[in-house]
Amino acid sequence: MTPDISSPEEEYEVIPTSPMRRLEKRIDKVESGSYSSQVRRLVDQVLELIKSNQKIIDDSIKANNDLISEVSKVPKKIDDLILEMREFIKLLKVSAEEEEVSEVSKEVMTPLVEKFTELIEQNKRNFETNQAVLTTLGIIEKRLKRLYTAPAPPRPPEGYR
Repeated sequence: MTPDISSPEEEYEVIPTSPMRRLEKRIDKVESGSYSSQVRRLVDQVLELIKSNQKIIDDSIKANNDLISEVSKVPKKIDDLILEMREFIKLLKVSAEEEEVSEVSKEVMTPLVEKFTELIEQNKRNFETNQAVLTTLGIIEKRLKRLYTAPAPPRPPEGYR
């Protein structure tokens, strides 16, 4: 029994065979392994990429472990710092409660007090000078505003000389 060409169940198409033959030859080459050198190079490149990725991962793991080690030391150091600060505050409280100052400390502190007094006086003079400069700048600013906002002198009419 021959198929009926007019039957809607089966469709037929006429195509040239030369492109089909070229595709068959290419498939045969691929299957026979004629592209094996290119495939081998590709596999080698993929292996190199995997090795470099593994090295990056190993370096990241090492850096992470080092960081974990350093971070684990922080709480102990913070505890030590808090302990030292508490001792320092206790010393400050004790020294603040003492009413008498020994003669040695008075002798040591006298030059410091004199220098602080000099600094205070110098700062007062600087403040007064700065106030005077600010006042002068204010006056200059007002004069400049008056100059720029003053009406322009009238111009002579066109053709007048």
